[in-house]
Formats: sequence, C-alpha cells, structure tokens
Amino acid sequence: MVLEKLVRPHEPRYAPMLRLPAPRIQYFRLPDGYSTAVRIWEVASPRMRVVFLHGIVSHGGWYYASCGFLAQQGFAVHFLERRGSGLNLAARGDVPVWRRWLEDVREYLQALPPHPPRALLGISWGGKLAAAVAREFPQLLGAFGMICPGIYARQQPSLWKRMVLRLLRLLGLNRVRVGIPLEDPQLFTDNRQWWDYLRYDPLSLRKVTVRFATEDLKLNEFVRQSPEAISVPALLVLAGKDRIVDNTRMRNFFNRLVVPKRLFEYPHAGHTLEFEPDPSPYFNDLARWLSEMKYTVDRAGKPLSGK
Repeated sequence: MVLEKLVRPHEPRYAPMLRLPAPRIQYFRLPDGYSTAVRIWEVASPRMRVVFLHGIVSHGGWYYASCGFLAQQGFAVHFLERRGSGLNLAARGDVPVWRRWLEDVREYLQALPPHPPRALLGISWGGKLAAAVAREFPQLLGAFGMICPGIYARQQPSLWKRMVLRLLRLLGLNRVRVGIPLEDPQLFTDNRQWWDYLRYDPLSLRKVTVRFATEDLKLNEFVRQSPEAISVPALLVLAGKDRIVDNTRMRNFFNRLVVPKRLFEYPHAGHTLEFEPDPSPYFNDLARWLSEMKYTVDRAGKPLSGK
C-alpha cells in the first residue's frame, strides 16, 4: 500500500525495524456507522494487548519503530486511528461532541478479549484522551500511560482565540476550518532527518473544524479538573527539550494521581521520542513498564471487564 510505504523511516539505524512485516490494517465499525482504521501488530500468545492513541497532528504511521519493537517483545499492539485523522478520510478533522472520542476508544477496547490484560498508551494529544478514558472506564484497563501528553500544551489558544471560536460556534459555523499551530517540524524533534517527512507527510492533520477546536477545550477541562479520580496504574513519559508540553504543569498533574505510577524522563529528547537519533532507551523502558504491569495485573487476579 503506497501510503504505508510513506510512513516508514529510512535512516540506517532503523534497518532492523524495516525487516519487520508491515502491520495488518483493518477498519473497525463504530456504532454510529463510522469506520476507523487500526494498525495491528499481532503476536502469538501475547503478554498484553497495548492500544495506542496518537496526537492531534500525527497518526499511527509515525510510530512503526516502537510498535514493531513492542511486538518483538511479545506485546500485541493495536494503533487506533482517531476519527477524521490519518487513514480516516471521512469527516476530516471533525468530531460531533468531545465524548465521542472517549466512546470510540471504549467501543474498541470492549471489542478486544479481556485476556491478556489491556494497556492504553496515549501520545501527545492522545495522552489527554487516554487519561480521560482511564478515568471514565477503568474496568477496561490494566494500566494506562501518557507519553509527552498534551494536557498542558504551550500552543493552547489564547483567551481571545477561545472567545472567537465560541462565537463562531454560536453562529453555527461549526465546520469552518482553523489551522493547528504545529507546522514547524522542530516542535516535534531536533533530528533534521525527520523534518522533510514532517513537513510533507500526506496523512498528517493540518486543520480542524471549529467544532473540533471547541470540543477539545471541553476535553481539556474534563481531564484537568480531577486527576485524583483516576483509579488505573499510570505511566508518565516526559521529554526534557519538549517545545509542546509544559512539563512543570504536567508533573504537578501527575503528582495528584493516587495510584501506582511511574515517571520516565529523557532530559535531552524532543517531543516525539520516536524521532530521536537513538530511541532505544525509551523503547526498552516502555517494554519494561508493560512487563511490570502484566505481572501486577496477573498477581492481583482481577479480571478486566468487557463492558
């Protein structure tokens, strides 16, 4: 598939990953009729099922290296494409209401077998969604992780812009499109080898509707208001040179969680850890944490619900 070839990196250090077979791509039909793409790295007798959520601009194609690595370690990986993003061309950059994002993830998690246990990992904007899902549907998860999460992003709209967005919404201009202020590749990585890819990737999302933007503000408010309500073991991953995430505010948020939790921080890394010259420390830490969570869930003996 041509689009899938476009998302494979070409640096020599990724040669082992390039020898891996491409993931299977399937479309999952949601209750409202929307079909959403899922990239699946399936393995025999998986240790856990790991469901990933991507950022506001990105898609599952950015993350072949980490997903392939985790599959090599025995984890079945499912990368769920957000409606209107990546391979999902229908209703591009739009959402009816913010809870639809949560329901889409819930529907997919419920469709998976309850064994082995499930972990939900959200990257960038997806980390915000993962936190909301963990809070609302803890019975579906053995653990969840926020990877450079966009809960406190430096590029949030100003008070004036928020007022304009809400006015446009009141005027019924829901589908007017606004740009996502993340055009500069250096916001994601200092690794120049990725800049052209980030500039010209045909699957990246560049604009969203006014409705998406205002519903995203509601999601922000929901996630920020009560981290203490989260009851699922948690992971936070931070990049020391992140130009998108406010790490200080994110640490304060994470400190308020009252569940077993782990923090990994990479002082010299940029926002998208996948694009670091050597992402192997991050990959190994993810695999180690998932192994710990697998052991913890198995020891607790608490079955995950399929509902």
